[in-house]
Amino acid sequence: MLSHPSIKVLGHRTDVAELMRNSDILILPTIEEGSALVTSEARGSGCVLLVSEAAGALCEHMENALVHKVGDLQELTSHINLLDQDRSLLNKLRTASLKTVDQITWSAAGDRLHRIYLEALTKVPLALESAETF
Repeated sequence: MLSHPSIKVLGHRTDVAELMRNSDILILPTIEEGSALVTSEARGSGCVLLVSEAAGALCEHMENALVHKVGDLQELTSHINLLDQDRSLLNKLRTASLKTVDQITWSAAGDRLHRIYLEALTKVPLALESAETF
């Protein structure tokens, strides 16, 4: 299947970030993944995600990505064709994705974790006070 004229086999590469910056989409039709770091890297590079529900990608269907059911080749094919035929949708998804990409960085995750810790710490004294009254 890799011999199809529309496919260009690139082999092992060390310039993945550059490849992503020069690509329109990243397809990850995984059956089970959990949380694919590559999807966040692709979003940061300007790729629109076409992923399965199992990818664990931080995205929203038809808002900043296209998400298909696991194993649904027909749906994935329709997503590819849709973006090929509707470049305005591709651009809309890319723009929306890039607007929120700052929410999926390690810094954003650290800030969120910090807020959660602060919130938990404000609740701990209440729990201790309640325990001491018994």
